[in-house]
Amino acid sequence: MSRPDPDILRRAQAGDRDALDVLLRPELDRVFATCRRMVGGRQEAEELAQDALVKVIRGLPTYDGRASLSTWMTRVTINACLSWMRSRARHSGRRPISLEQPDTLAGEPGVAPGVQPDEKARLERALDGLKPEHRAILVLRDVRELDYEAIGAALDLPIGTVKSRLFRARAALRVALEEDERAGKPERVEDA
Repeated sequence: MSRPDPDILRRAQAGDRDALDVLLRPELDRVFATCRRMVGGRQEAEELAQDALVKVIRGLPTYDGRASLSTWMTRVTINACLSWMRSRARHSGRRPISLEQPDTLAGEPGVAPGVQPDEKARLERALDGLKPEHRAILVLRDVRELDYEAIGAALDLPIGTVKSRLFRARAALRVALEEDERAGKPERVEDA
């Protein structure tokens, strides 16, 4: 999203409903898609998207324009998802449910062509086992295709930290995929 019209932004920050609609409508699909990729289930994603939008509206008067509105909203959305995932993990004693492929939404890339269902299932299982912070950075970089600067702004991290966390997240994903592959192969029995 380009920089919002200053008059629309000022009116939205003052609580003008029409200005809020003009300002936020272009971002609704991206907010939902980010939530869906982070938490998996449609119902949870809808609730989290709504929660994130409420937080955006409440926080809009403090938005200062240092980051783009889209980046700022992504930060609010990711924080809402991470809080939900941590809370759910604490209360259930387990990791969040698997990452489902969300519906293709405006401005969001879909599944890569040629990805087989079994490969997709392996990837979903591997993502499900990652820490929420690793999952978040992978979603922002590899799904939303944000650059390092935008990820840093969304997560309030320096670019060097973004790069190192992305490296660790990809390494953790690689290990999880290898473990899933080993778990799926039958053990070899040697002839006596």
